[in-house]
Amino acid sequence: MLSFAEFVAESFQSDVPLQWALVHHNRVTAKFSVDRIQVIVSFEQRQHQGAWHVAFEVEQGDSTAAVHSAFEIFNGVFQAVSEFVQVRQPEIVVFATKKDRLAKIYQTYLRREAAALEELGYKLEGPHRVEPFMEFTLRRVKPSDWKQ
Repeated sequence: MLSFAEFVAESFQSDVPLQWALVHHNRVTAKFSVDRIQVIVSFEQRQHQGAWHVAFEVEQGDSTAAVHSAFEIFNGVFQAVSEFVQVRQPEIVVFATKKDRLAKIYQTYLRREAAALEELGYKLEGPHRVEPFMEFTLRRVKPSDWKQ
């Protein structure tokens, strides 16, 4: 049975304006705001030709507003992920967390978006425990449209 947070994550969708920045050839960010809370989603390729790792930061502010906006924040994060894989078409995208609650939310969003991700050419793998992290992997299963 889904927790309330997982149920809302499964059902709730929103669109936020994303501001993309190429920070470095191996680091891209997407920024957005929800209820005056700034969120930065980072995509970083830590090794040449390696996986792209997803992370996000939420600006410290009114913690009450952050709790009420949590679902919009996660929707924005996964909107950024969807746009990133659609445009960049990376071979592997990894989500990792030490927090079980965040892992469940990742799993819920990734399951919700599974059909759209499959249409983009990705297969979800995981969760896998890689101490101290829980990891989810999106692996490209159809060739990229980018010329090599």
